[in-house]
Amino acid sequence: MHRRRFLTNVGYAALGTLTFGALGLYAIQPRRTVLPFIAANNDALPLKPTTPKRVVVVGGGLAGMAAAYELLKRGFQVTLVERSVNLGGRLTGWNVDVNGETMATEHGFHGFFNQYYNLHGLLNELGLRGNFKPVKNYPILFKNKEAECFTNTTTLFPFNLLSVVDQAKSISIMDFNDPMGNIYELMRYDPKDTFARLDNIDFKTFCQGINQPMVDTIVEPFAHTSFNQFHQYSTAEGIKFFHFFYLGNPDGMGYDQTIDDAMTSVVTPLTERLKALGGTILSGMEVQHLIEQDGRITKVVLKRPGEMPAQDHSIDAADVETTWTPFWGSPTDLYYVKRDAQGEFHAVSGRCTHMGCPVGLDAATGGFACPCHGAKYNADGVPTAGPTKMPLVAMNTTREGEQLRLSARATGTTLETDYVVLACDVPGLKEIVAHSTLSNKQFIESVEQLGVADPYIVWRIWLDRTMKPLDVPFYTTSGYQFTDSIAIYSQLQPQYQDWAERHQGSVIELHAYAVEPENVLPEEEVKRIMREELNLLIPELDGASIVYDIYTMQKNFPRWAPGDYAGRPGVETPIENLFLGGDFLRLEVPANLMEAATMTGRMAANHILVAEKLQENPIPSVDLVGPLVIG
Repeated sequence: MHRRRFLTNVGYAALGTLTFGALGLYAIQPRRTVLPFIAANNDALPLKPTTPKRVVVVGGGLAGMAAAYELLKRGFQVTLVERSVNLGGRLTGWNVDVNGETMATEHGFHGFFNQYYNLHGLLNELGLRGNFKPVKNYPILFKNKEAECFTNTTTLFPFNLLSVVDQAKSISIMDFNDPMGNIYELMRYDPKDTFARLDNIDFKTFCQGINQPMVDTIVEPFAHTSFNQFHQYSTAEGIKFFHFFYLGNPDGMGYDQTIDDAMTSVVTPLTERLKALGGTILSGMEVQHLIEQDGRITKVVLKRPGEMPAQDHSIDAADVETTWTPFWGSPTDLYYVKRDAQGEFHAVSGRCTHMGCPVGLDAATGGFACPCHGAKYNADGVPTAGPTKMPLVAMNTTREGEQLRLSARATGTTLETDYVVLACDVPGLKEIVAHSTLSNKQFIESVEQLGVADPYIVWRIWLDRTMKPLDVPFYTTSGYQFTDSIAIYSQLQPQYQDWAERHQGSVIELHAYAVEPENVLPEEEVKRIMREELNLLIPELDGASIVYDIYTMQKNFPRWAPGDYAGRPGVETPIENLFLGGDFLRLEVPANLMEAATMTGRMAANHILVAEKLQENPIPSVDLVGPLVIG
């Protein structure tokens, strides 16, 4: 489709008086589109294979669940492997005991934006749209200037852009008075050209070519929600991000929130549907390695989260103390060893049985604590709090002279398969590939080069003081050392509203999206600073006591660093029956976050359908290029 390019080089009068013919205005509007099918005769192909084929999907987040769902509907035999107790990935949740009351918690607040077409399509099929309610406003709270609030008004370009400028107090239309400046690059997203020219430039440097009020008020606060530092974020990825969330979609800035917690609203009903379709779900299991034969993955070997790969480690017995002592067998193999009063040795894996994160010693209890998701274990490795129900994995110990040999207790469970979809996060994918003997070096290198962004923090606190309801339950913030957004859970979910009313309290969740290395401080210091920031954001809570809290620091969001794009793996791999899913993949189609995960899961399923000469499912998308792209 040809587009009519418009430029403006003066202020509000020039933009407001540009005359578009009806056809010209229509031509530049962003539209919902559908990706082309691989086979020209797609509609004539059969829906189901004549002989059921086996698929192993690894990872129970949105990408894995979407892939499994699409394949199960088509008659494939799907086994979904998830290392956590529950499916959901970053949407997963678990119950906590809040001073004697059981309450549902999760990894943090999620907004389900209008342009999440693949995700909303999945929710519609499952009949889950009634579990959501709309949020119309997108406010930003600044530390050093007046708050801004952007309302989801017209979606007609360029009037949607003018509407944002009109609503903003600290920017004006004159901030667009530079047709050769970088602000117009945000409207020219093209997957090939944008990445070829701008992927090697960091977004902070790029934004030096945009008027500073525009950067401070809109660009930087929104870009930070990518969970990447502004100066470590690819300009091309940043332009793609803005295109997807605003300039390239016909649905504006509105989003929905779940009425209840994410497990109740989304994950549990989707899990039940996968089971009803005949899917096998192996939760509390993860992949140890893949077995390749004749250019195909033929077997998937499993283990429990926290188990080491099946290899031995030796340490000096004299180095073992009567309390738990950490040892590293490799950069990824952490274990703890101690000697009891009778001189017997005991060893456990240092990997959390929730998602395999490394646990640390808990000085307060003598046990262990996972800093990522809040799991805690007593001195025997038995879980006492958090999302896991499984104890730390015990290891065999054998004394050999002055040495102590530690042996992993691997399950050895093996799944034979016709296709594999690896839909885990970046750390999980890298670990699987590192422990597998795969033939394609280019693919191995592309996975090795993947990275994760700086860690992010979610801190949910229960306070003993009530607060007046705010206009909306979620706010982006800007200018604070840690706090990047704040969710008022006592306004968000009925269970939390009920708790707040009965206890005359409040429940607040603070998020730090990307914590710089110099700000990775001890937990108590981070909490102290974030509490001070909360007092500035909501002064009426200053002095309120915390009666319960959950603090997690995780590091699993994808890194979008300058220069990463060319070497990033995509949905297809050089191994003919191995496909990937996840929000970290190289994706020319503009999509981000939960939509990218769902879309790539459905794309992986489509590649399997194509391999079996079956009909593909349609994959909807926002407009593939920006409104100022010619041709």
